[in-house]
Amino acid sequence: MTEPVVPVPARPPIPVRLAHAPLAQGLVVPHITLAHRDRTRPVWGKLDHRRLREALSRRLCQVCGQPLDDRVVLYIRPADHLRGISPEPGVHPECGHYSRQACPMLAGRQTRYNPHPPEKFARCEDPACQCRRWQANERDSREAPREGQPADAWYEVWIPISDYTTVHDPGTDTAPPVTGIELRGAKLLKIRKVRDAAPAADGTSHPVDLLRAHLAFAAMFGYGGLRL
Repeated sequence: MTEPVVPVPARPPIPVRLAHAPLAQGLVVPHITLAHRDRTRPVWGKLDHRRLREALSRRLCQVCGQPLDDRVVLYIRPADHLRGISPEPGVHPECGHYSRQACPMLAGRQTRYNPHPPEKFARCEDPACQCRRWQANERDSREAPREGQPADAWYEVWIPISDYTTVHDPGTDTAPPVTGIELRGAKLLKIRKVRDAAPAADGTSHPVDLLRAHLAFAAMFGYGGLRL
């Protein structure tokens, strides 16, 4: 049977805040994405952990790398909500709007997490590039593999910068450590689902989605005073 032809989506317009950001294949290269010294040559799907730590500690937007403003947008899964930590830095509202269109996972165009073949980094010819020091990440044995698994539901959550706090969870016997933005007790300014979870082929269920209850509560009573 012939596979259906999936049209390639148009590149989303780039907001003014990202006008000077590096581009690859017509898309903005996020600030925390691993890339060569020439940042128009990214390693899509990989994070630069030095930039990630810097973004968390200095309250920088993970897309443009500039300081966050009064309102911060986080993209989280139900499992992140259950743990009480967003594992990635926040973004500006306009950077988030761009990401919802450009990222195939957030946009709902991708129904499975990408399978990850053995990491083989392409070394460039720039002697000043750090690519010669890149090494494959070792997976924590407590981390559940996501490669090839159905996509989770994703939510957009807005919080004030005053509630934007970096925390570290050392993990447990069954959960790996994680550093990110604390969700417990953060005042909720806005919340909305940006995509549904993809159905699991084997009939297994996704983590309990308590964010759905928050969304229903917010729709009924408004956002004022609601906390995650």
